[in-house]
Amino acid sequence: MFQPRIKRLKSILGNGPANIGHRGALGLAPENTLVSFLVGAESTSFFELDTMLCASGELVVIHDFTVDRTTDGEGKVSEYKYRDLAELDAGSFFDEAFEGEQIPTLSQIIQTLPETTVFDIEMKSEGNPEERKALALALVKLIRKYKLTNRIWVSSFDWDLVDLIRQEEPEVLRGLLIEKGDSLNKNYMDYEPDLILPHLSACSKDFVEGLKEKSLLVIPYTTNTEEEWKELLNAGVAGLITDFPDQLASYLESKK
Repeated sequence: MFQPRIKRLKSILGNGPANIGHRGALGLAPENTLVSFLVGAESTSFFELDTMLCASGELVVIHDFTVDRTTDGEGKVSEYKYRDLAELDAGSFFDEAFEGEQIPTLSQIIQTLPETTVFDIEMKSEGNPEERKALALALVKLIRKYKLTNRIWVSSFDWDLVDLIRQEEPEVLRGLLIEKGDSLNKNYMDYEPDLILPHLSACSKDFVEGLKEKSLLVIPYTTNTEEEWKELLNAGVAGLITDFPDQLASYLESKK
């Protein structure tokens, strides 16, 4: 049932393991800003990012539902029009050297990064049915516009949101995010996922091999030390999501 998509996913990931920058390169630059992806692109062509809708309908790239932590503004992202979001300083919270960095739209990230870039697009939803549907439709529209099917997968802790993507565009690769191993309940295969994205603490060798038997690949988050990388690669994961893609690139190179 899943074989054609799994073959495509393996082709996208290449010989692996994939070095996936977390929110661009969270450890090197202000998360989910354009500069974070450009810095990360010096080490990898794989990125995880977060997206949600703002009040004017754009898909924006930001992790939190409010702008408080990562900008000089306050309030919910969903209540800002993009022209107002773009005026916020999304860089200084990380370092004064990044003052003036903006919250980007997903379209800006897609258009700026090379066409060889692969994205894990994590969809952020507060669970409102109308908002969830609007987000899924907006993302599918963007996927079609930029012909992204063969260089993205979508993911979310909100599995019903992932399922909305499946209903609208069945060929899009899909990942289910989980916080720990027992977060996988018995009906997870009903969502027809292609990969599982668990917290690194869930990734025992048995856990990974059990999912492989179901033709599911495993990519854990967020892995930042050589000890973690060694253990997870030994378990058989298909990729690693990291804040430091530069360090992971060096580590992987040293193991060749």
